[in-house]
Amino acid sequence: MSPAFGEQVNLPDPAITPDGGFITMEVENDLFAKLANTDRHYTNGMKMSWLSAPTNDLPGWLKSLSAPPLFGVVTHDDNITGVTHRIGISISHLIFTPNDTTLSPPILNDRPYAGWLYSTFTLESVRTNDLGEAWQDQWKLDIGVVGPWAQGEQVQNGWHRIIHVDETKGWNNQIKNELGVNLRFERAWRSNLFQTPKILGLSTDIIPFGTVSLGNVATYAGVGGIFRIGPTLPDDFGPPRIYPGSGGSEWFHASTGLDWYFFAGLEARAVARDIFLDGNTFRDSQSVDKKPIVGDGKLGAVVVLGAARLSFTYDFRSREFYGQPKIDQFGSISLGFAL
Repeated sequence: MSPAFGEQVNLPDPAITPDGGFITMEVENDLFAKLANTDRHYTNGMKMSWLSAPTNDLPGWLKSLSAPPLFGVVTHDDNITGVTHRIGISISHLIFTPNDTTLSPPILNDRPYAGWLYSTFTLESVRTNDLGEAWQDQWKLDIGVVGPWAQGEQVQNGWHRIIHVDETKGWNNQIKNELGVNLRFERAWRSNLFQTPKILGLSTDIIPFGTVSLGNVATYAGVGGIFRIGPTLPDDFGPPRIYPGSGGSEWFHASTGLDWYFFAGLEARAVARDIFLDGNTFRDSQSVDKKPIVGDGKLGAVVVLGAARLSFTYDFRSREFYGQPKIDQFGSISLGFAL
């Protein structure tokens, strides 16, 4: 749990905290924010993931990769007392549409239709030192397909038929088929530099993070952080997210009773490439003129009961392309189980 301001911390060592891994299910949808059956821009995301128990049975090159260059400059690695390595795999499906889904012709001033079906292979490392600080590094390799192969039209209109909602008309104009490969790195940390006081008797903390993504689907660099407040705060890094997936951890500490906290966060990304706005890499396709800087604000709550963690996040995303009339809003629900 997080200390009061100026209080010495003694965090559990993630390297020896026993668990058997984690299963996490996540859904993101604009329905959760607007409480209406509308589809607009990033309209739906689904993810199922597995994260292993702590393991030291990794090839040497993976262990070396887990600590990027200059790691010790910011982590005081001479004081490291615990190291956890985990591997994970997930499968995700994302859907993007323009604002008006009732039109069949291309809408040239709005983002194109797109689906993104991909698997993610994760190497995650957490290090703690004798000052009670912790750093989480994640390497993530995304491999999948964009375009009709991703089955965005089938998933969206199939669901619409089930719930008796009008089908989306413009999928013939979606981004064309393309293999997508992306490599992402993220670091999040809990440091004594960010100690915060108690508020109304509740513990608080701040968890900053930075991320870099490189690939034909998304190339960007981002920084952000979350502020948490609750009766007690767990020694993880907050709830996970699907898109763009910055911040948080799929692992958590199971509770003996009911634990909860609220959180708020901000993130800014400098975007060099976004296939869902720029269109296909090697072929002509519909596109819009994207903005180079995108920001996210989020509010949410987390509940941990026994071996289960439930979180809800309300996300506000700034305009992503020139001519976009207003910001986007969507909700994210995550349910994780410790095995």
